[in-house]
Formats: sequence, C-alpha cells, structure tokens
Amino acid sequence: MNRSRVALLRCDSYDEDAVFETVKRGFALLGGLAALVRPEERVLFKVNNLASSKPDDAVTTHPSVFRAVAKAFMDAGYTKLVYGDSPGFEKPAASLAKSGFAQVASALEIPLGDFETGRRVDFPEGRAWNSFDLAMAVLETDALVTIPKMKTHALARITGAVKNQLGCVYGLNKAAFHAKLPTGTLFSRMLVDLNRLVSPRLCVMDGIVAMEGNGPRGGKPRKMNCLLFSTDPVALDATFCRLIGLD
Repeated sequence: MNRSRVALLRCDSYDEDAVFETVKRGFALLGGLAALVRPEERVLFKVNNLASSKPDDAVTTHPSVFRAVAKAFMDAGYTKLVYGDSPGFEKPAASLAKSGFAQVASALEIPLGDFETGRRVDFPEGRAWNSFDLAMAVLETDALVTIPKMKTHALARITGAVKNQLGCVYGLNKAAFHAKLPTGTLFSRMLVDLNRLVSPRLCVMDGIVAMEGNGPRGGKPRKMNCLLFSTDPVALDATFCRLIGLD
C-alpha cells in the first residue's frame, strides 16, 4: 500500500512573498501542479470562511494563503478558476468580502463560485450518510483545492482538511448535520463520506497562525509557523494531529 505524502514547511509570517515562495515549494514537493491538475480543468479554491472575521482572529484561512495558492495556479497557466465557501449564517459574497477574500480575488480576477444554490446528490456508497446538498460551485468543478485553517474544534476535536469540505454543502443545510449528528464520532463519519464524494484533489493548510481552545470560532490564535500540503486530507490531518500531540 502506497503511503500518502505530506509536505510540512516552515513559514513564519503572512508576508505575501514569503507565503508565495513556501506554497511554490510545497507544490514542487508533491510533484508539481501539472501532476495534480490538468490545465484544462475547472478549479475551485475552497477556503475556510466559517464566518466573516478579521484575518488576525485565526477563524478563517488567511487571505494571503489563498492569494499564494491562486497565484501559483495562475502562473502555471491555469485559467478556469473560481473560489468561495458557504459560511454558516451569512451570504457568501458579503461574508467573503468582510474576511478579505473578495479583495484578493478581485485583484487576481478570479470569480466567486455559486455557494448560494445547489442540489441534492445521492451517495449510496456512504457508510454513515448517503446524500448531500452540494453547492453549484462544487458540482461545476473538476478539481477541488481545499485551503483549510489549522484549528481545534469543540465537537470534532480538530477542524482541518477533512472538515473543510463541510462548506461544500450550501446554505443552512450544514446546520442540520449538527442536530442530527450530535457526537463527534457520528459527525466525523459523515465528513468521511462527504470527502469520498467530493474528492478534494489538493489540500493546503494554513497553520502559520492556528487556533487552539474552543474552536472553530471561540479559541485563541496560536503561532505554529507552518503550511502543510497533501493530496490526501486524512494524511494531512493526521500530520496536524501529530504536531499538536493529539491521538
């Protein structure tokens, strides 16, 4: 059985040049973008925008990490790019603007994907959950690039590469899972099925400043000085757990 590869690189600040150079190194360690995504494919950059928040609060992916990932794709010749997320209780466009993503996207001329509408997709292979209400931006993409934030989570213990795909479910449909799946184990089993369905192609985790404590929103920023890269969200999250001493 081939083991998944995870690149763990030091990055001490959100300086745009430093983040961009680190992102380029991370992609190179995974074999280069051409080995991961074909140039003609439609790419969705799925950030973590749980709720509109200042970047320094460590609630969301930092906009400079989003910028670096997007710019690396653009410099490599990729043109079919969109970005976005479905926040918990806000309109995507307004929330992404308050968090600083829209300004980056505007400068790079990357449009916002449709995270307000979608449709139910059956997943009979699911072991815990067999249908999901996916946003149109997810349904219309070929390659999902997930850009999570390194955070602890009150229910699921961590929110990282795997849990970031919950934002692929649009609108208030996400909240229903918390009512129907009240334990961390049940909730996480659903997340596994969701990831099997949407199959993220590439994961880039923002761990430069993480969140510890009562995450995903009520914790405290904690410097971790790293970016993580993988094609496997489970392997990336396992590495995250080892970094913080969590089984």
